[in-house]
Amino acid sequence: MSDWRCPVCEGSRSRPLWRVGGEGTENGVDPHLFRPSADRYGETVGTVLRCLDCGHASLAETPTDDVLAAAYGDAADPVSLDEEAGQLETARRSLEQIEKVVSPGRLVDIGCWTGSFVAAAAQRGWQASGVEPSTWAVDRARERDLDVRVGDLATAGIEPASMRCVVMCDVIEHLLDVSDAIGTAARMLEPGGVLYLTTPDAGGQLARAMGSRWWSILPMHVQYFTRDSMRRLLERHELKVAAMSSHPKVFTATYYAQRLGGYSPTLARGAVRLTRATGLADRLVAPDFHDRMQVVAQKTR
Repeated sequence: MSDWRCPVCEGSRSRPLWRVGGEGTENGVDPHLFRPSADRYGETVGTVLRCLDCGHASLAETPTDDVLAAAYGDAADPVSLDEEAGQLETARRSLEQIEKVVSPGRLVDIGCWTGSFVAAAAQRGWQASGVEPSTWAVDRARERDLDVRVGDLATAGIEPASMRCVVMCDVIEHLLDVSDAIGTAARMLEPGGVLYLTTPDAGGQLARAMGSRWWSILPMHVQYFTRDSMRRLLERHELKVAAMSSHPKVFTATYYAQRLGGYSPTLARGAVRLTRATGLADRLVAPDFHDRMQVVAQKTR
C-alpha cells in the first residue's frame, strides 16, 4: 500500500476506507460480475483507500489491464434487455441536461452497452455513435441498426476536436487511469463541447451512512468519486463543470425489487410479489437516493 498514489490528485496520504470482499486482485474478476445488474454489494477485490488530500477513494491494488479487458469483453446481461424503456427514459433525461449547455451535434457514447443512449440521442437529432468492449452488448446494439463498435476509450479512434459531446455513463469508476481517461475524452471534444459523466457518489449522505454495505461497492468498481474529487479531476484537464446534480436511474419497480437480492433473496422475492400484487410490476420508477452524480463539463478551450 505504500506505493499507492491518488488517481485524482496524486497524493500519497491515505487511510483504509473499506476492507471487504476478496483476498486478492484476481478474486471476483470474472465476466458474470461485470454485468450491469450484478448485485454483489459490499464486495471489492481488495482494500479501498481514501485520499486524505482530496477525498477520492480507489483500490490499493488493482487488477491488470488485461484481466479487466477480458472480463469486460466477455460480459453479458440479458436482464438489461428487459429494461430498455427505462434506459431510454434515463438517457432522455440526461440529454435534456446536456442540451441546456450545447445543441445537438456529433456525440459518442463510450461504454454504451446495448446502445440505449445512442438510440435516444439519435431520436433528438444528434449524430450518435457508440463504443463498447462487450461483444455481446455490441451485437445487441447492431441488431438495432445502431452505429456501435467494439472497443474502449483508448481504442475508439476518435479524431481530436471532432465531438460536440462525449458520454461516459457508469464508466469512469471502472477505469484504472482516470486522469488519462479524462484527458483522452477532452481531446475528442470540439471547443465548447461537453463531457457528460455519471458515476456513484461516494461522498453522498447515504453512501456514508451505509458504509461497506452501500450497493455501489461492487467487485468491478476501481474508483469511488466524491463531487469534490470529480470536479478537481475535470478542472485538471481544462473542463469546467457546467452542471452537477444527483442522477436517479429509471427502471421498472420489479427491477428495483429484484436488486434487493444482493442483501436478502427472501426480501427480494417478497418485494417482487408486492409489486405484482399492487399492479406496479412494470411501472417505471426513478427513486433518487442522492448517491449518484451526473456532470456536464465543458471544454474551456
